[in-house]
Amino acid sequence: MTSFLIDEMFPVAAAEKLRDAYGQDAVHVAEVGLRAADDAQVAATARAEGRAVVTENVADFSAEREVVLVFVLKRNLPTGGAQAAALAKILDRWSQEFPDPYLGPHWPRTD
Repeated sequence: MTSFLIDEMFPVAAAEKLRDAYGQDAVHVAEVGLRAADDAQVAATARAEGRAVVTENVADFSAEREVVLVFVLKRNLPTGGAQAAALAKILDRWSQEFPDPYLGPHWPRTD
């Protein structure tokens, strides 16, 4: 099962929902002291902890290697309070479909 590190553009509630509703190992950058950290530090933490980075910052993470990157665009998610639940559902489904993801970029289905 993939462990997740969720970037700051997504709500903390997405990590909470992944843990509570789906039993996934997920943390938000704010929960681990990485709020406003640069992207290289987020990637380094994910690499060190064996986590996939969940972000929409494609350009910012394009140079990163040796880390699983899960790109989800916020425009493909509902707004407001439904965003966390939708993201959690997408990530849970993706982790079941790809239990051993390759290093590099991934684009889970958002439908």
